[in-house]
Amino acid sequence: MIYLVLFLNTFLFYLYHAFPTIAAYRDSGEFATVGYILGVAHPPGYPLYTLLIYILGRIIPFGNFGYKINIVSCIFSALTAVILFYLFKLIIDKYIKQNKVFFLILGYFAILCFSFGYLQWYLSLVSEMYTFNTFFASVIVLLTFMYHNLNKKYIYLLFFIFALGITNRLDIVLFFPCIIFALIDYIKFKKSIKSLHLLLILFLIGISVYLYLPIRSSSQPFIDWNNPEQLNRFWASLTRKTHGSTLDLISSKYKTSENFSDGVKFYFSHILKNLGFIGILLVIFGLDISSYFGLSLFLSWLFSSMFFIYKANMPPNPHAFAILEAHFLLPNVVIWVWFMLGVFFVYNRYSYVFKYLIVVILYILSFNILENYKKLNKRNNFYAYDYSINVLRTIPSKSIIVVKEDVQLFSLWYKSIVERNRKDVHIISAGLSGSIWYKEMYSRRYEEKPFIGPLNNNQEWEEFIKQNFNLGYKIFISYDVESPQIKNFILKPHGLLLKVLERKDNEKVFTDFLFENIYILRGRYIYDLNFDFFCSDLIEDYSKALLNSAHWLTKHKIMGLKNEYFYKYSILMNPIYPYGYFELGYFYYLLSLLDDALLWYKTSAKKFEEYIELAKKYKAFDDVVNEIRMNLANCYLHLGVVLEKKGMRDEAINVYNKSLEYNPYFADAYYNLAVIYWYKKDWYKVKYYLEQTLKLNPYHKEAKFFLNLISQ
Repeated sequence: MIYLVLFLNTFLFYLYHAFPTIAAYRDSGEFATVGYILGVAHPPGYPLYTLLIYILGRIIPFGNFGYKINIVSCIFSALTAVILFYLFKLIIDKYIKQNKVFFLILGYFAILCFSFGYLQWYLSLVSEMYTFNTFFASVIVLLTFMYHNLNKKYIYLLFFIFALGITNRLDIVLFFPCIIFALIDYIKFKKSIKSLHLLLILFLIGISVYLYLPIRSSSQPFIDWNNPEQLNRFWASLTRKTHGSTLDLISSKYKTSENFSDGVKFYFSHILKNLGFIGILLVIFGLDISSYFGLSLFLSWLFSSMFFIYKANMPPNPHAFAILEAHFLLPNVVIWVWFMLGVFFVYNRYSYVFKYLIVVILYILSFNILENYKKLNKRNNFYAYDYSINVLRTIPSKSIIVVKEDVQLFSLWYKSIVERNRKDVHIISAGLSGSIWYKEMYSRRYEEKPFIGPLNNNQEWEEFIKQNFNLGYKIFISYDVESPQIKNFILKPHGLLLKVLERKDNEKVFTDFLFENIYILRGRYIYDLNFDFFCSDLIEDYSKALLNSAHWLTKHKIMGLKNEYFYKYSILMNPIYPYGYFELGYFYYLLSLLDDALLWYKTSAKKFEEYIELAKKYKAFDDVVNEIRMNLANCYLHLGVVLEKKGMRDEAINVYNKSLEYNPYFADAYYNLAVIYWYKKDWYKVKYYLEQTLKLNPYHKEAKFFLNLISQ
């Protein structure tokens, strides 16, 4: 009965907080779509999870398909809690002779601490396979304990479950010490290797679920990632060669182990946040490597945490850490077993403080719930779903949308394929369009299809646009794509998208009304008030779209309250982004509102400086930091111009010199200094700054003219 109560306690709690449809989280939209059509997901394919959600998505009787898959995550997270509690009960039965009821109560609340920790709670709400993975990890730990302490026959089930778990997520293989030590012990017990044949057969039966990939691929489903029906592609999928055999391509440009220390700090800060110092002390007390079971746990934790972080090599920025943190669920299973074992250690060694443990555990539980409730109540979170609605409802028929990032792309997949919305629109992945398998996959769904080719440089973009214009398609680009610079085409703001036009096209229809009258915006669209990266990433797209629309109106001399509103709305959505402040300063400068321009340029400069510090903190590449520095130098240049116009020439000199600190090769800053010293009649400095201007820009007409004038 207590197991059912625990299951319902956790499941209903998760269910209440779950995303109501596809989540704004990494690959949720992809998995919901793949599960719906029984397709092939990105490498390594996740065949067991795909089959599971295909079946359960049809059995669960209520909700949209995305919501049903979220419920699957809730179910397996709750089952994980039940398995860990059962393990706790077995340990009680083995080691405790009295106070068993009290221990069970203690264990019940300890498991709730695990279930309501930030990461377990969060990933129980989304359409991903992570909680299915913790379920397998907890079963493997349970069977390892049962094998070493109850019955040697559990090794057969252990081998089968381990192999089956690998077909859900490959990283469960990092729990291989549980298998190795059980195998060593089993060989010693049997004193023969002949009985290993059955173990091998059971392992092969479990791992054979991967055959789903080539079998299903041969049926040519629409989503057929890497087309693994061919042996070489099947192997490439299993080894994630398309991802550089790394956790994510984000890490591929960094040296091996360059980010290891940052990852370790992030991991332990996550543990500290969930357990506190007393909880960590209990974990340390529970760490025991004196037995095969204890050694199995320790090495499984070591490989799934420290080794994994080392191999992942993710830089310390919010995007990379949002990807990395999901993989902490595996070692967390071991952490919570140690936490429970630590309770027994305290009971045996320090019985006089044992009665206070219930207070400690209730405090940890209460802290986790109160700390995470606002962050993890996703029942009204429609960011990804509304993004797909807003994009698809505002483009004409026979259109192409080029998208890049996961949440944006996969939410559009879900809306288009699962909900069968806007079949006349082609959603092209900028990152996949150069792959042969992607073109093959795309050709299966459409008889009349667009030209698809790689989009890695401006020449490829030009070819892509020309070919599709010739076929009669209209082309739109989302803001998560790096906008190309193309000779014969311009990119015009179209709400959340950029519309590709020929330069000779004189289209004068503005789409700024989309934000006010058409788009659905449910939620708090403020970047730094959202607690998960992927929601904030979508909000950043809205902010950029508003900023670009305002800039376009200003560029076409349509000045007015709407521009000002869009600039400020963009800044409100993403107050971290410095470019909005700069653009608003320029807007006021054009209106000759110098005091307002001065205020916003100063704010922009401050934000750019903060942006540089963030880039360094996140270990951004030098070219990224340098680009921000160049923009900051330009901001100081504009600030100096405003100060000059206000007659504040000494302040302008300081600001122009500040501009040169960030860009020593900025010819315009040298020229503006020359102009100021001209008014001051300091001819030596005028000559020096004009000469510096011409060194950097020999074609600067004004500098040539004035240098010749003072040289006569």
